[in-house]
Amino acid sequence: MKRTAYVALITTVFVAAILLFLLERSALQYSDVMPVDDRIQYYKLYVDLAKAVLVGFGAALLGILIPAVFAEARYSFERLRDSRTAYSEAKTGIDYLPLRLCTLDLKAAAAFVQRAHVRKHEAELYPELKFHLKKRGINKTPEQWGDGIYSQLFDVREFLEAHAGEWDSLGPDARLALLREVLKAPVKEPLVAGAVGETVP
Repeated sequence: MKRTAYVALITTVFVAAILLFLLERSALQYSDVMPVDDRIQYYKLYVDLAKAVLVGFGAALLGILIPAVFAEARYSFERLRDSRTAYSEAKTGIDYLPLRLCTLDLKAAAAFVQRAHVRKHEAELYPELKFHLKKRGINKTPEQWGDGIYSQLFDVREFLEAHAGEWDSLGPDARLALLREVLKAPVKEPLVAGAVGETVP
């Protein structure tokens, strides 16, 4: 959309400039052969034509720019929203990974790990990921963040493969205890000032 608006804008300005140039050349062409009184009337006509060109093409420019600006703003908002959703799904998938896995049978657990991996890739598709990480106070590049998640998912996948024969016979508490050998216990992230549980001086 942005490229189309730029092309339309450049074309409009170019056409208006050509028309104004042709009007000027035409006015100069007859300036020496006409009497002064006729020339004044002739120049008035050219001024009116030039105004019409400028007003018409000014309106055309607004007709191009205003929809383009609104479309761009809407696209940016939707992209930011979608990137936030992708980041949130990837992050919460990892945050709740041990708890979710300990309640699932082997087939469902493997599918959950695979979905979490796909969500990580979806979040990495957005350049806005850097913004979301910074906003949450995560001092990592998107690549470091993605590699950290990949490492955890890879370890869990290997863990499930190693315990495939016994996984379905274990209870949730035994599964969670085994998972804690691979995954660290979650650490509570720092809260923003004024949040519940945050001491306000």
